Amino acid sequence: MVTIHAVALDDPVAATLWAEQQAELFARYGEPDADADFALEMPADALVTSLVAVDENDAPVGTGLLRWSPFDSGAGSAEVKRLYVRPQFRGNGTAREIMAAIEEAAARAGAVRLVLETGVEQPEALALYESLGYDRIEPYGEYMDDPRSVCFGKSLPTRVLVVNGSIGAGKTKTAGAVFDVLAERGVRCAMIDGDYLCQASPDAPGAAFNQGLFFQNLAAVAPVYRAAGYGVMVIARVVEDPDDRARYSSAFASDAGPAEVRIVRVTAPERERKDRIVQRDLEPEWQQWGHARTVELHESLEALQLDDAVVTNSGRLPMATAAEILEKLGW
Repeated sequence: MVTIHAVALDDPVAATLWAEQQAELFARYGEPDADADFALEMPADALVTSLVAVDENDAPVGTGLLRWSPFDSGAGSAEVKRLYVRPQFRGNGTAREIMAAIEEAAARAGAVRLVLETGVEQPEALALYESLGYDRIEPYGEYMDDPRSVCFGKSLPTRVLVVNGSIGAGKTKTAGAVFDVLAERGVRCAMIDGDYLCQASPDAPGAAFNQGLFFQNLAAVAPVYRAAGYGVMVIARVVEDPDDRARYSSAFASDAGPAEVRIVRVTAPERERKDRIVQRDLEPEWQQWGHARTVELHESLEALQLDDAVVTNSGRLPMATAAEILEKLGW
Protein backbone atom coordinates (compact mmCIF):
# COMPACT_ATOMS: atom_id res chain seq x y z
CA MET A 1 0.00 0.00 0.00
CA VAL A 2 1.47 3.31 -1.07
CA THR A 3 0.51 6.94 -0.60
CA ILE A 4 1.09 9.35 -3.46
CA HIS A 5 1.94 13.00 -2.83
CA ALA A 6 2.23 15.94 -5.19
CA VAL A 7 5.59 17.67 -4.72
CA ALA A 8 7.42 20.70 -6.09
CA LEU A 9 9.46 20.40 -9.26
CA ASP A 10 12.69 20.81 -7.26
CA ASP A 11 11.72 18.30 -4.55
CA PRO A 12 14.93 16.55 -3.41
CA VAL A 13 13.26 13.16 -2.89
CA ALA A 14 11.90 13.20 -6.44
CA ALA A 15 15.32 14.27 -7.73
CA THR A 16 16.95 11.28 -5.99
CA LEU A 17 14.46 8.89 -7.57
CA TRP A 18 14.97 10.48 -11.00
CA ALA A 19 18.72 10.00 -10.66
CA GLU A 20 18.19 6.32 -9.84
CA GLN A 21 15.98 5.96 -12.91
CA GLN A 22 18.58 7.64 -15.13
CA ALA A 23 21.29 5.30 -13.82
CA GLU A 24 19.12 2.29 -14.63
CA LEU A 25 18.39 3.60 -18.13
CA PHE A 26 22.10 4.20 -18.72
CA ALA A 27 22.80 0.59 -17.74
CA ARG A 28 20.19 -0.66 -20.20
CA TYR A 29 20.92 1.64 -23.14
CA GLY A 30 24.57 2.58 -22.61
CA GLU A 31 23.91 6.32 -22.95
CA PRO A 32 22.01 9.10 -21.16
CA ASP A 33 18.34 9.81 -21.79
CA ALA A 34 17.94 12.31 -24.65
CA ASP A 35 15.69 14.42 -22.39
CA ALA A 36 17.56 13.85 -19.13
CA ASP A 37 17.71 17.55 -18.19
CA PHE A 38 14.12 18.44 -19.06
CA ALA A 39 13.27 19.52 -15.49
CA LEU A 40 16.02 22.16 -15.50
CA GLU A 41 14.76 23.62 -18.76
CA MET A 42 11.01 23.37 -18.18
CA PRO A 43 9.00 26.59 -17.61
CA ALA A 44 7.10 26.58 -14.31
CA ASP A 45 3.73 26.78 -16.06
CA ALA A 46 4.54 23.64 -18.08
CA LEU A 47 4.29 21.43 -15.00
CA VAL A 48 0.96 19.67 -14.42
CA THR A 49 2.07 17.59 -11.44
CA SER A 50 5.11 15.90 -9.94
CA LEU A 51 4.40 12.88 -7.75
CA VAL A 52 6.26 10.83 -5.17
CA ALA A 53 4.93 7.52 -3.82
CA VAL A 54 5.87 6.42 -0.30
CA ASP A 55 5.22 3.23 1.64
CA GLU A 56 3.60 2.83 5.06
CA ASN A 57 6.90 3.84 6.67
CA ASP A 58 7.05 6.99 4.55
CA ALA A 59 9.98 5.60 2.56
CA PRO A 60 10.07 6.76 -1.09
CA VAL A 61 9.23 3.97 -3.51
CA GLY A 62 8.49 5.65 -6.83
CA THR A 63 7.83 8.77 -8.82
CA GLY A 64 6.05 10.17 -11.85
CA LEU A 65 5.72 13.55 -13.51
CA LEU A 66 3.29 15.13 -15.94
CA ARG A 67 4.00 18.21 -18.07
CA TRP A 68 2.26 19.93 -20.94
CA SER A 69 3.84 18.47 -24.02
CA PRO A 70 6.36 20.83 -25.65
CA PHE A 71 6.19 18.78 -28.83
CA ASP A 72 3.84 18.64 -31.79
CA SER A 73 1.71 15.91 -30.22
CA GLY A 74 -1.68 17.63 -30.50
CA ALA A 75 -3.32 20.52 -28.66
CA GLY A 76 -4.07 19.69 -25.04
CA SER A 77 -1.50 16.88 -24.89
CA ALA A 78 0.31 16.20 -21.62
CA GLU A 79 3.46 14.11 -21.46
CA VAL A 80 4.24 11.49 -18.80
CA LYS A 81 7.83 11.62 -17.55
CA ARG A 82 9.93 9.92 -14.91
CA LEU A 83 7.66 6.99 -14.13
CA TYR A 84 9.91 4.94 -11.89
CA VAL A 85 9.57 2.40 -9.07
CA ARG A 86 12.54 1.23 -7.04
CA PRO A 87 13.39 -2.41 -7.91
CA GLN A 88 12.62 -3.81 -4.44
CA PHE A 89 9.07 -2.41 -4.63
CA ARG A 90 8.17 -3.67 -8.10
CA GLY A 91 5.53 -6.27 -8.83
CA ASN A 92 2.98 -4.82 -6.38
CA GLY A 93 1.04 -2.51 -8.69
CA THR A 94 2.81 0.66 -7.58
CA ALA A 95 3.45 1.83 -11.14
CA ARG A 96 -0.24 1.39 -11.91
CA GLU A 97 -1.19 3.49 -8.89
CA ILE A 98 1.17 6.26 -9.96
CA MET A 99 -0.20 6.16 -13.51
CA ALA A 100 -3.75 6.35 -12.17
CA ALA A 101 -2.79 9.45 -10.19
CA ILE A 102 -1.15 10.95 -13.28
CA GLU A 103 -4.25 10.31 -15.40
CA GLU A 104 -6.47 11.91 -12.76
CA ALA A 105 -4.20 14.96 -12.63
CA ALA A 106 -4.31 15.18 -16.43
CA ALA A 107 -8.11 15.04 -16.47
CA ARG A 108 -8.35 17.72 -13.77
CA ALA A 109 -5.99 19.92 -15.78
CA GLY A 110 -8.14 19.63 -18.89
CA ALA A 111 -5.78 17.50 -20.97
CA VAL A 112 -7.36 15.64 -23.86
CA ARG A 113 -4.49 13.25 -24.48
CA LEU A 114 -1.52 11.69 -22.72
CA VAL A 115 1.71 10.84 -24.53
CA LEU A 116 4.89 9.18 -23.32
CA GLU A 117 8.11 7.56 -24.47
CA THR A 118 9.81 4.36 -23.40
CA GLY A 119 12.13 1.95 -25.16
CA VAL A 120 12.66 -1.54 -26.49
CA GLU A 121 14.98 -2.38 -23.59
CA GLN A 122 12.14 -1.87 -21.10
CA PRO A 123 9.75 -4.76 -21.80
CA GLU A 124 8.03 -4.35 -18.44
CA ALA A 125 7.18 -0.73 -19.31
CA LEU A 126 5.87 -1.73 -22.75
CA ALA A 127 3.61 -4.33 -21.14
CA LEU A 128 2.40 -1.87 -18.48
CA TYR A 129 1.34 0.84 -20.92
CA GLU A 130 -0.36 -1.59 -23.26
CA SER A 131 -2.28 -3.10 -20.35
CA LEU A 132 -3.42 0.41 -19.32
CA GLY A 133 -4.95 1.07 -22.72
CA TYR A 134 -2.17 3.11 -24.32
CA ASP A 135 -1.68 2.77 -28.08
CA ARG A 136 1.60 2.98 -29.92
CA ILE A 137 2.04 6.27 -31.79
CA GLU A 138 4.64 7.78 -34.07
CA PRO A 139 7.81 8.83 -32.20
CA TYR A 140 7.96 12.53 -31.35
CA GLY A 141 10.43 15.14 -30.12
CA GLU A 142 13.94 13.94 -29.33
CA TYR A 143 12.88 10.36 -29.99
CA MET A 144 11.80 10.70 -33.63
CA ASP A 145 15.00 9.24 -35.07
CA ASP A 146 15.81 6.73 -32.33
CA PRO A 147 14.92 3.19 -33.45
CA ARG A 148 14.97 2.01 -29.83
CA SER A 149 12.24 4.43 -28.76
CA VAL A 150 8.60 3.42 -28.45
CA CYS A 151 5.99 6.13 -27.95
CA PHE A 152 2.46 5.71 -26.63
CA GLY A 153 -0.68 7.83 -26.50
CA LYS A 154 -4.04 7.66 -24.76
CA SER A 155 -7.06 9.92 -25.17
CA LEU A 156 -8.95 11.16 -22.11
CA PRO A 157 -12.71 11.79 -21.99
CA THR A 158 -13.90 15.39 -21.97
CA ARG A 159 -15.18 16.52 -18.56
CA VAL A 160 -18.39 18.56 -18.63
CA LEU A 161 -19.78 20.63 -15.77
CA VAL A 162 -23.33 21.88 -16.24
CA VAL A 163 -24.40 24.67 -13.91
CA ASN A 164 -28.14 24.24 -13.43
CA GLY A 165 -30.62 26.52 -11.69
CA SER A 166 -33.89 28.41 -11.90
CA ILE A 167 -34.19 31.84 -13.48
CA GLY A 168 -32.44 34.39 -11.28
CA ALA A 169 -30.46 31.79 -9.34
CA GLY A 170 -27.27 33.02 -10.99
CA LYS A 171 -26.25 30.00 -13.04
CA THR A 172 -24.64 32.01 -15.87
CA LYS A 173 -22.57 34.24 -13.59
CA THR A 174 -21.62 31.22 -11.50
CA ALA A 175 -20.58 29.24 -14.58
CA GLY A 176 -18.46 32.20 -15.63
CA ALA A 177 -16.86 32.31 -12.19
CA VAL A 178 -16.15 28.55 -12.32
CA PHE A 179 -14.44 29.09 -15.65
CA ASP A 180 -12.38 31.96 -14.19
CA VAL A 181 -11.26 29.87 -11.20
CA LEU A 182 -10.27 26.94 -13.41
CA ALA A 183 -8.44 29.20 -15.85
CA GLU A 184 -6.49 30.79 -13.00
CA ARG A 185 -5.40 27.29 -11.98
CA GLY A 186 -4.05 26.64 -15.47
CA VAL A 187 -6.81 24.24 -16.48
CA ARG A 188 -7.49 23.94 -20.21
CA CYS A 189 -11.17 24.83 -20.16
CA ALA A 190 -13.91 26.66 -22.04
CA MET A 191 -17.35 27.98 -21.14
CA ILE A 192 -20.63 28.05 -23.07
CA ASP A 193 -23.75 29.99 -22.11
CA GLY A 194 -26.24 27.41 -23.30
CA ASP A 195 -29.05 29.89 -23.88
CA TYR A 196 -27.11 31.50 -26.72
CA LEU A 197 -26.93 28.23 -28.64
CA CYS A 198 -30.71 28.08 -29.01
CA GLN A 199 -31.85 31.68 -29.42
CA ALA A 200 -34.02 31.52 -32.53
CA SER A 201 -37.34 32.91 -33.67
CA PRO A 202 -39.68 31.35 -34.43
CA ASP A 203 -38.85 28.40 -32.21
CA ALA A 204 -37.42 25.36 -33.92
CA PRO A 205 -39.82 22.41 -34.14
CA GLY A 206 -39.46 19.79 -31.46
CA ALA A 207 -38.50 20.03 -27.80
CA ALA A 208 -39.57 22.91 -25.56
CA PHE A 209 -37.20 25.86 -25.09
CA ASN A 210 -35.40 24.79 -28.28
CA GLN A 211 -33.66 21.94 -26.46
CA GLY A 212 -33.35 19.95 -29.68
CA LEU A 213 -31.64 22.86 -31.39
CA PHE A 214 -29.43 23.39 -28.37
CA PHE A 215 -28.06 19.84 -28.34
CA GLN A 216 -27.61 19.80 -32.11
CA ASN A 217 -25.53 22.96 -31.89
CA LEU A 218 -23.65 21.64 -28.88
CA ALA A 219 -22.69 18.47 -30.74
CA ALA A 220 -21.51 20.61 -33.67
CA VAL A 221 -19.18 22.83 -31.62
CA ALA A 222 -17.92 20.14 -29.21
CA PRO A 223 -15.36 18.71 -31.69
CA VAL A 224 -14.01 22.21 -32.30
CA TYR A 225 -13.23 22.69 -28.61
CA ARG A 226 -11.81 19.19 -28.43
CA ALA A 227 -9.52 19.73 -31.42
CA ALA A 228 -8.29 22.95 -29.82
CA GLY A 229 -7.28 20.95 -26.74
CA TYR A 230 -9.93 21.95 -24.20
CA GLY A 231 -10.67 18.95 -22.00
CA VAL A 232 -12.98 20.69 -19.51
CA MET A 233 -16.22 22.37 -20.56
CA VAL A 234 -18.39 24.54 -18.29
CA ILE A 235 -21.96 25.09 -19.47
CA ALA A 236 -24.73 27.25 -18.01
CA ARG A 237 -28.11 25.72 -18.81
CA VAL A 238 -31.25 24.53 -17.06
CA VAL A 239 -31.40 20.74 -16.68
CA GLU A 240 -35.07 19.83 -16.48
CA ASP A 241 -35.03 16.51 -18.36
CA PRO A 242 -33.61 13.30 -16.80
CA ASP A 243 -32.19 12.35 -20.22
CA ASP A 244 -30.12 15.52 -20.54
CA ARG A 245 -27.11 14.05 -18.74
CA ALA A 246 -26.83 11.36 -21.40
CA ARG A 247 -27.32 13.99 -24.12
CA TYR A 248 -24.40 16.04 -22.82
CA SER A 249 -22.28 12.91 -22.55
CA SER A 250 -23.07 12.03 -26.15
CA ALA A 251 -22.60 15.57 -27.50
CA PHE A 252 -19.07 15.71 -26.08
CA ALA A 253 -18.15 12.11 -26.87
CA SER A 254 -14.77 11.57 -28.50
CA ASP A 255 -12.34 8.81 -29.40
CA ALA A 256 -11.92 8.41 -25.62
CA GLY A 257 -15.61 7.56 -25.24
CA PRO A 258 -18.57 9.43 -23.71
CA ALA A 259 -17.89 12.61 -21.80
CA GLU A 260 -17.90 12.60 -18.00
CA VAL A 261 -20.79 14.85 -16.97
CA ARG A 262 -21.41 16.50 -13.61
CA ILE A 263 -24.44 18.68 -12.87
CA VAL A 264 -24.49 21.25 -10.07
CA ARG A 265 -27.52 23.36 -9.23
CA VAL A 266 -27.28 26.84 -7.74
CA THR A 267 -30.16 28.11 -5.62
CA ALA A 268 -31.22 31.41 -4.07
CA PRO A 269 -34.31 32.55 -2.10
CA GLU A 270 -37.35 33.40 -4.20
CA ARG A 271 -37.24 37.10 -3.29
CA GLU A 272 -33.62 37.34 -4.34
CA ARG A 273 -34.26 35.55 -7.63
CA LYS A 274 -37.11 37.92 -8.43
CA ASP A 275 -35.03 40.97 -7.56
CA ARG A 276 -32.30 39.77 -9.91
CA ILE A 277 -34.85 39.42 -12.71
CA VAL A 278 -35.91 43.05 -12.22
CA GLN A 279 -32.27 44.19 -12.17
CA ARG A 280 -31.78 42.78 -15.64
CA ASP A 281 -33.81 45.74 -16.97
CA LEU A 282 -36.31 43.50 -18.68
CA GLU A 283 -39.56 44.89 -19.99
CA PRO A 284 -42.45 44.63 -17.48
CA GLU A 285 -44.09 41.81 -19.42
CA TRP A 286 -40.84 39.79 -19.26
CA GLN A 287 -40.45 40.54 -15.56
CA GLN A 288 -43.93 39.17 -14.98
CA TRP A 289 -43.14 36.05 -17.02
CA GLY A 290 -39.80 35.61 -15.27
CA HIS A 291 -41.31 35.93 -11.80
CA ALA A 292 -43.84 33.21 -12.56
CA ARG A 293 -41.32 30.99 -14.32
CA THR A 294 -38.68 31.14 -11.57
CA VAL A 295 -41.19 29.80 -9.03
CA GLU A 296 -42.40 27.06 -11.36
CA LEU A 297 -38.89 26.07 -12.42
CA HIS A 298 -37.49 26.08 -8.90
CA GLU A 299 -40.23 23.69 -7.76
CA SER A 300 -39.63 21.47 -10.78
CA LEU A 301 -35.88 21.26 -10.19
CA GLU A 302 -36.39 20.56 -6.49
CA ALA A 303 -38.67 17.66 -7.36
CA LEU A 304 -36.45 16.22 -10.10
CA GLN A 305 -33.20 16.14 -8.07
CA LEU A 306 -31.02 15.57 -11.14
CA ASP A 307 -27.94 17.20 -9.64
CA ASP A 308 -24.68 15.83 -8.26
CA ALA A 309 -24.55 18.74 -5.83
CA VAL A 310 -26.62 21.77 -4.83
CA VAL A 311 -24.96 25.02 -3.77
CA THR A 312 -26.56 28.15 -2.33
CA ASN A 313 -25.77 31.24 -4.38
CA SER A 314 -27.03 33.96 -2.07
CA GLY A 315 -25.38 36.87 -0.29
CA ARG A 316 -21.90 36.27 -1.68
CA LEU A 317 -19.80 36.81 -4.77
CA PRO A 318 -19.99 34.31 -7.66
CA MET A 319 -16.33 33.36 -7.13
CA ALA A 320 -17.17 32.06 -3.65
CA THR A 321 -20.00 29.97 -5.06
CA ALA A 322 -17.69 28.69 -7.79
CA ALA A 323 -15.05 27.67 -5.26
CA GLU A 324 -17.62 25.68 -3.26
CA ILE A 325 -18.83 23.93 -6.42
CA LEU A 326 -15.34 22.83 -7.37
CA GLU A 327 -14.63 21.69 -3.81
CA LYS A 328 -17.81 19.61 -3.69
CA LEU A 329 -16.99 17.97 -7.02
CA GLY A 330 -13.37 17.33 -6.05
CA TRP A 331 -12.24 19.34 -9.07
